[in-house]
Amino acid sequence: MHKGSVPLRVAVAGGSIGGLCTGIALRAIGCDVAVYERTPGAMTSRGAGIAVQDDLLNLLRRSGAPSLPLTSCRQRRYLVPDGGDGNTALIPQQFSSWHAIYQTLRSAFPAEHYHPGATLTGFEQAQSGVVAHFAERDAAEVELLVCADGTHSETRRRLLPEIRPRYAGYVAWRGMVEEERLPARLGRFFDDSFTICAARPGGHILAYFIPGPGAGAATEAGRRRLNWVWYVNVPDGPALERLLVDRAGALHDASVPAGMVPAELTAEVHKAAARELHPCFAELVQATADPFIQVIRDIAVPRMLFGRACLVGDAAFVLRPHPAAATDKAAADATALATALTAHPTDTLAALRAWEKQRLEDGHSLLDLAVTLGRRSVDRRDDPPTLSDAPERFRGISLRQR
Repeated sequence: MHKGSVPLRVAVAGGSIGGLCTGIALRAIGCDVAVYERTPGAMTSRGAGIAVQDDLLNLLRRSGAPSLPLTSCRQRRYLVPDGGDGNTALIPQQFSSWHAIYQTLRSAFPAEHYHPGATLTGFEQAQSGVVAHFAERDAAEVELLVCADGTHSETRRRLLPEIRPRYAGYVAWRGMVEEERLPARLGRFFDDSFTICAARPGGHILAYFIPGPGAGAATEAGRRRLNWVWYVNVPDGPALERLLVDRAGALHDASVPAGMVPAELTAEVHKAAARELHPCFAELVQATADPFIQVIRDIAVPRMLFGRACLVGDAAFVLRPHPAAATDKAAADATALATALTAHPTDTLAALRAWEKQRLEDGHSLLDLAVTLGRRSVDRRDDPPTLSDAPERFRGISLRQR
């Protein structure tokens, strides 16, 4: 921070991607940051591939983090269910995985300041800060509390009980297949492309290569994974509820992880792929033994700042995946917070108010874009959009503030 200012003591509730981005960005300006994560052991992800944009890469670069494992492609390919090679456009993109991003961020944040098994149970405002209470840990008296507790944020629920997730009307079936298990011709067909296919009854499927599994997250050909996402319209009610019952008969709220989807549902997805998708996509889906499912929902908040506590990342806005912006938005939230605190080194509240105004505007703009893209590419039965009608800042370039 500026010379003469006092570095803030900061507690970050949530140690996934959003919390780590915040911890790294605030440490870089001199803040004393501790991250508290409710998961007691190793964190796992139900997600798979992630399109990577500039805000995350810039944050990692500035922090001195190790290189993020990345795959890439040069083109976007559009297919139709009847077959053929489709049409292509030169649109380079880079991809990673939740696991690779998380591990890279963890390596850039000091282990002694990362506290697993610590759940935020509540907080109250103090004279010049916040007292945060954590299960099985002493309370932390800090000057700023950042709540990065994700899509199912308990903090958001307590602070804004009127805010409820809004079902988008469709789900995402997802899967990954290790490249070495793919027929060579299928691997060649999908290589070097972000491939999209409209499905016959509506919706669409897409695929791209991501780093391989394990600590190494290999990116070389032959050791990657082919990641796919199939957006399928499902009416709310019994049809949706049926998809959320796992093999043990338990009803899930928003997703069923790989390995827990009932065999009969997996068989239905495999059969539907043969009827509704391009033959190469059908083969890819059928090669996936354990697909998983995610319900697509929208969440937006009217405010992110509550005294000296704030919401960041998915704790504030949950976006449909179509702009490929959720991870980059978390990095943008963190970077913007550090920038605002640096710009107002002696007036933390002024910094937080300026930050909130900026991030609310971007969050609502991104949500509007995500809804628009979803309606065009899933609700209708035409080809998915190319983002050509989206504002320039959201065309897969960067979410950094202007």
